[in-house]
Amino acid sequence: MKTKNKIRQELKALIGRLSPEEKQHQSSLLCDKLLQDPGILSAKTLGIFLPLPDEPDLRPAFQILLEHGTRIALPFPRKSDADISVRGPLWSFHWIHDLAQTRTGPWNLTFPEAGGQVNVTELDTVLIPGRGFTLQGNRIGRGKGYYDRLLKNHQGRRIGIGFSCQLREHLPVEPHDIPLTEIWI
Repeated sequence: MKTKNKIRQELKALIGRLSPEEKQHQSSLLCDKLLQDPGILSAKTLGIFLPLPDEPDLRPAFQILLEHGTRIALPFPRKSDADISVRGPLWSFHWIHDLAQTRTGPWNLTFPEAGGQVNVTELDTVLIPGRGFTLQGNRIGRGKGYYDRLLKNHQGRRIGIGFSCQLREHLPVEPHDIPLTEIWI
């Protein structure tokens, strides 16, 4: 089997070949699915991600869910007391109330204003981006383990979100990898 890094490179190239129109089309279909899913509509709390340029953009659906009263949490980077260059930044979920008001954070990413920190165990459902997915719930991310650490204690619904080209038959799995309960492609 190929290494995770080799698979990441291949998937990055496949995603890079998607046109902006195709990314928008697939993102729109995922937004529709999100807004029609009974489990999402009945969830009191939802963990989300804000998209990087090579990830599906679900912000229109997130805004609708916010307006309808769903409590939404987003992972924010935070620095640990440990050496950042060795351990990398740590992330924690915080409630958000508005996607429109943003500020620039680490890596020049934009973040909405962070509310109070929330424990991942309080989230009914968490949506998770990735580089690749299998229908069995395996996921390969960008290689830093952020979501594996973030979701370690989450017992609810964990939905992998990606473009159709990111679905694989098999992916290497390691003991620390947190399986997903569903994959939406």
